[in-house]
Amino acid sequence: MTFSILHILGFTGTGLIVLAVLYPIFLYRGKHGERFSLLNHFISELGEVGVSRAAWVFNAGLLLAGLVMLPYVIGLGIAFGSPLGWLGTAAGVVAVLGVAAVGVFPMNNINPHTAAATTYFRAGFIMVFFFGLAIFFQPSGKAFIPQAANLLSLLAFLAYGAFLALPLFRKKKESPSDNFVPEQEPERPRIWAFPTLEWLVFFSTIAWLFGMTFFI
Repeated sequence: MTFSILHILGFTGTGLIVLAVLYPIFLYRGKHGERFSLLNHFISELGEVGVSRAAWVFNAGLLLAGLVMLPYVIGLGIAFGSPLGWLGTAAGVVAVLGVAAVGVFPMNNINPHTAAATTYFRAGFIMVFFFGLAIFFQPSGKAFIPQAANLLSLLAFLAYGAFLALPLFRKKKESPSDNFVPEQEPERPRIWAFPTLEWLVFFSTIAWLFGMTFFI
């Protein structure tokens, strides 16, 4: 692998996201003194000012990661040099701006926060779809990302799809923001499907980003 600016941006941006999430987890104590759980806490709760002890790390880390990943997704479009690659880039630009906006608007400001998070999840879903197609339809003899890497695209695509589809099968909420508010439930379930799927999106996206960056 020849190290390039694209590798630096990809690994740096991915690393920032991981650090912005993992560090606040270890310091987190919820409103009832509970520790953070991947099974029933939303990722955004790590950035809740006044509750999460390292909220500033989460929010600043996502903002910085979004800015770093912006030239990265543009670079991916240049690397593929195909219409499918550029469609992936267009969705990727929206997705990383959504990530940055989540850092700017923590869940204390629930309405713009929900808009930012929803923008990210929808755009991320489209991004992995088109980049997956770009990998699959690489010109014969000019493929620079192996087809096996698309297993990561498929995993991420399914995770995003399941997360976005779940609210459609739940009872109707008064507003989209209600889906991201822990207080929507009388008691926080020990295993809560919606935040658990959100974490599946997170880990599959990190794996996808690492795989894409490693192979380019």
